[in-house]
Amino acid sequence: MAEQGLKVVILGAGNVASHLLRALKGAGHDVTVWNRSDGALAQLRKDMGVACTTDMRALPTDADVYIISVKDDAVESVAQQLAQTLGPQMGGHCVVAHTAGSLPKSLLEVFFANCAVLYPMQTFSKNKPLDYSKIHFFVEEEGDVVSRLALSVSDHVHSLSSEQRKVLHVASVFACNFVNHCYVMCEDVLRGIGVPFAAMLPLISETTDKVGMLPPAEAQTGPAVREDYGVMDAHMRLLAERPDLQEIYRRMSESIIKYKHDND
Repeated sequence: MAEQGLKVVILGAGNVASHLLRALKGAGHDVTVWNRSDGALAQLRKDMGVACTTDMRALPTDADVYIISVKDDAVESVAQQLAQTLGPQMGGHCVVAHTAGSLPKSLLEVFFANCAVLYPMQTFSKNKPLDYSKIHFFVEEEGDVVSRLALSVSDHVHSLSSEQRKVLHVASVFACNFVNHCYVMCEDVLRGIGVPFAAMLPLISETTDKVGMLPPAEAQTGPAVREDYGVMDAHMRLLAERPDLQEIYRRMSESIIKYKHDND
């Protein structure tokens, strides 16, 4: 990991922004944070001791990188506000980046000459510590400033176009968001028999460990990959009072079986 001492402004104080702040400050960068409201900034001031403001006019005009890390539907408006407020004063060398997985770099090109994307591939919750060195960062830029910034935090830095990143983002929904919703449904089913979700944690850990060693298709177990229709029919009957879960169970099982047949 290289590159120390860049001047960085983070616009936003949500999950991704707060973790980027911790990672970049921990790597020795000079970080200032802007957010529309002061509520989220108070904790960052207390925990991180960084300069925070709700006034965009008070931001440094000589930062090396401005990182817009807000909800996807707010990126454009924050970029426009930044350009209108600091545009004439911002140094010509600076790079303006966003962190959205599903938005193109071109969204920023309307407002700034030097744009980039810095997409950290991880699920972020504010109070859940992370080892940033293990996170894969996907960068799109013309130069190398944002890549060097990412390399100061992690050795896992990749170059990816906007179109490729859209595909990556879809894949991440399957790997993370849909899997987590399966946990939600699992907990719902367990609640009916008084078993805590914690009972599933060793199973989840082993499943995760296996796909670190085997291709996911080879790690697949369960009644569907065995084509054990008797067990699957029994499960479907148990879910009769939850047709939503029953339909998900049916479709997932069919998908597992089809993938097995298509790849045998």
